[in-house]
Amino acid sequence: MAKIGFEYTVMGKLTAGTDTSLAAATYTEGIYMGPNAAFNFSPNSNDVKDYGDDRTVETETGVNDGTLSVEHNELTAEQEAYMLGHTLSEGGSVLSNANDIAPYLGVGFVGKSKRSGALKYTAKFYPKCQFREPSDDNATKQDTTAFAHSTLEGNMFPLQNGDWRDAKEFDT
Repeated sequence: MAKIGFEYTVMGKLTAGTDTSLAAATYTEGIYMGPNAAFNFSPNSNDVKDYGDDRTVETETGVNDGTLSVEHNELTAEQEAYMLGHTLSEGGSVLSNANDIAPYLGVGFVGKSKRSGALKYTAKFYPKCQFREPSDDNATKQDTTAFAHSTLEGNMFPLQNGDWRDAKEFDT
C-alpha cells in the first residue's frame, strides 16, 4: 500500500481522569489543526531479549511512548495557544508564560493510500499527546519567495491500560 497523502488533522483536550482506556477517554474543545504539510510518528519501543540455553527464550517489543512531529502550513494564534497552554488575548495576541503547561491532547487525521489502483482512507488517532514549543525560524525573501512552515514536536503517551493508537481503514 502506497501512502499518497493525509488531511483533516484534528485535536481535542483530554479530560482529566479519563485516560484509563480508549473506551473511557473523553475530549473537549475539539478543533481543526490544519492545514498541515507533514505528520510523523516515531515510536519508542522495548527491544529486550532474555537468553537461556544459548538461545533467545523471551522477547519484549511493546511500544513505550513516542514522538509526534506536525508540520503546519500556517500555525494560527488560536492553534498555538490551544496546543501549548498559552493565553490568547481578545486582541488575538498569544501571551506565553514560563509557567504555562501544555495540555494532553487527542490528535488524529485521515491518511490516504492506494492499493491495487483503489484509494483507501485510514483514520488514525493518538489519544494522549503533549506538544512543546517550536523553533521560531525566519528568513528574508531574497530573490524568490520560499514557503516556510512551523514544526511542532511532542510526546505521545499510552493511556493507563496501554492503548496508544486507534486506526481503522475505510473505502470512502
